[in-house]
Amino acid sequence: MVARFSAFAPALLAAHAREVAQGARQARLLEDKQRLERTVAAQDKRRSRAAHDLRTPLMVIRGYVDMMIKGTGGPLGAQAQRYLERIAKVAADQKDLIDRRLAPSVPGLDDLRPVLERAFAPVKGRGRAAPTLTLPEERTVPVRGARADWELLARTLAKGTAGAVAVDVHLGPALEAPHWLLRVQACPGAALTARNEAVLRQLVGRLGGTLAVAVEPRLDITLVLPGDDAFPVPAHH
Repeated sequence: MVARFSAFAPALLAAHAREVAQGARQARLLEDKQRLERTVAAQDKRRSRAAHDLRTPLMVIRGYVDMMIKGTGGPLGAQAQRYLERIAKVAADQKDLIDRRLAPSVPGLDDLRPVLERAFAPVKGRGRAAPTLTLPEERTVPVRGARADWELLARTLAKGTAGAVAVDVHLGPALEAPHWLLRVQACPGAALTARNEAVLRQLVGRLGGTLAVAVEPRLDITLVLPGDDAFPVPAHH
């Protein structure tokens, strides 16, 4: 018995050492987590303060410009009116930019491409050609919005073109930065049902994009989708 205990002793000691090391590692991870939470909270406070400090002078400028445009300070010439309207537009654009860049972080999708690839993957047993996907190869496509919404959007697009003999999916930069253009064309045999179109419009509206649908001479679905401001969309060519 003593001999057997002596034989197991090194294994027991090694197991005890591993347990102690694991406990120390868990303690370090907990400390790191708490430190990261404090850092994120401090960054949120600084972002909120910066957004307030940047918005305040813009709101003052817009207030005075609006009063001047309305004639509160007296009559204005046509040229002065144009200048003030331009200042008001620039101030509004700057406020929108501050709101987008310094708004609380919104969960997004790191890359839209795999979602489209899964949704339009060819189904075994279907006697039709695989959809043609033209996606950016040199970079990821990060977008804002919940993953579930993007996956449902991709599945609805695939379902709406399921009956087509040929389907072409193209994703690239839109003319207006920072947006992406997603275009799905299908012919012949595709028919986007009213229910699927209603789902698409609801999802696109929730994600902050626009949707256009044409049925002649073939089904053509065009979506303009907002990208993530933290990752600039390349210029459209």
